[in-house]
Amino acid sequence: MEQEKIQFTVAIIIGFVVMILFGIITVNIMQLIPIFGPFVGGIVAGIIAGKNFLNGAKAALIAGLLGAVAVSVDFIANTSYVTMAVPQYFQIFGVFFLVISLFYFSILAFLGGALGGALGVMIRHPAGNLPVQEKKA
Repeated sequence: MEQEKIQFTVAIIIGFVVMILFGIITVNIMQLIPIFGPFVGGIVAGIIAGKNFLNGAKAALIAGLLGAVAVSVDFIANTSYVTMAVPQYFQIFGVFFLVISLFYFSILAFLGGALGGALGVMIRHPAGNLPVQEKKA
């Protein structure tokens, strides 16, 4: 049980790091809004957490929320992560961007995590040889 918690936490951290690094590359090199970062980070988190697709989706959702918070803090601090890709408009646009990024990162990471969790099960148990779960009394 303790090993599963550690693996879940590691999945969240690695998914978050992949999400941010992928986004930094997308923004700084290609001057694009980070589109695939949350999805790719979610897939990585899902594969690592991969007990089942729901477990992978939960890990990716938490990583996506952390990614949205990191992007929001970066946007508020006016550093170079998203300010190069997002044109500078009125202050209300900043609040709108923060709300949208929360849903955007969370949903894409959740979908990627569900896919990654299913892939993780397929990688760990090929040919459908799933372990039998004992029912708790």
